[in-house]
Amino acid sequence: MTDQFPTDAATLHAIIADHEDWLTDRILFYAKRRGYTAYTSTLREAWRQSIAGLSAPLLAALEKGGPDVQLSPDLDYAGDPLARFGMAETQRHRERGVGPAMLLGLMKHYCQSYMDLVDRQSPDLASNRRFSQILKRFFDRIEIGLCTAWQKPDTDEQMKNLQKANRSITNEKNTYLTIFESLQTPVAVLDENNRVDAINHAWATLFDGPVVPGADYCGDTPGNHPVAWFREEIDRFVASGEMDRTKEKRVKTALGQRDLSIKMKRMRDVSEKYSGCVILLEDVTRRKQADSVLEETSQSSERLKGVLELAGAVCHDMNQPLMAISGYAELLLLDCPDDGPHVQKLKKITEQVAKVAEITRKLMHVTHYETKTYLDQQIFDIEKSSSRSRTESGT
Repeated sequence: MTDQFPTDAATLHAIIADHEDWLTDRILFYAKRRGYTAYTSTLREAWRQSIAGLSAPLLAALEKGGPDVQLSPDLDYAGDPLARFGMAETQRHRERGVGPAMLLGLMKHYCQSYMDLVDRQSPDLASNRRFSQILKRFFDRIEIGLCTAWQKPDTDEQMKNLQKANRSITNEKNTYLTIFESLQTPVAVLDENNRVDAINHAWATLFDGPVVPGADYCGDTPGNHPVAWFREEIDRFVASGEMDRTKEKRVKTALGQRDLSIKMKRMRDVSEKYSGCVILLEDVTRRKQADSVLEETSQSSERLKGVLELAGAVCHDMNQPLMAISGYAELLLLDCPDDGPHVQKLKKITEQVAKVAEITRKLMHVTHYETKTYLDQQIFDIEKSSSRSRTESGT
């Protein structure tokens, strides 16, 4: 840095290095306000990287004490790092079809963003003036490099670069189109009016049956892919201001009625050129069916558990009267002569009481449900149910 700025380099370096996000938001503010975002990146990260690329040569110069802010007619701009940055930007933007007026105009707003930063962060008015002069000369050198590169184009080389850039853009488009068409997830892109702008092969197949991949892009007429079945929900989502939302809905498809998980997501576009949304579908029919079966099984299990608990309680209450009947019958047998008229009847009573006791014992051991065929219907099989229970419990 020249002698008039002996102590400012570190302060200005810290201000710029610590406020990259602020500078990104500031240039986005100017770009949106002045209409540049209609021709630029839709992603905030690309704007942040542009700030980082612009700050890098300035920060490097400040680390060495500061850039030489003076201009002279004999300055070798081709060897000046700041001017070279402008030349490189010229080449890069010219390949993209950006003219000098647009590039210089946007560069003025970059300069204003940095000036706004030092206006806010300078420790005092004198420092503000010195920082502003450094920044003005910094951007002057970049603009001189930009103009120098633009006034001496090699037509043949420029044409080759444009052709190369166009091929690269076409290949990039085809790469993303191939990825879009190859996704197993059905995807639809809606425009700002919530009309279908693009669908992938999985979406077309889901609603139209087997189709040729890319037919909606390469055919003469687009397919018919209304989303009337979900129009109200989309409108509510867009009006809500939410970034994403998920709903489940039963929808008629080429495969019949299917349960779909519908995920709506706004496009992440800081330029606001694309204000539509993306819809992703997931077929959850099998999951819903499995959930239904599981719920039904759970309910059946709960009902069976209640029945078995009731049966167990009843059996427990029956045991005492059964034991009393059995005891009284045995006492009566002891009092009767062997050839008495009631002996056989008492023995029958004892046998039947024993059978009922066995049934209640089995019922008390039942923990699952098995059936057997009886005539033309299925009835509860107490033998299998109780024998399995005793085996599982080790009794």
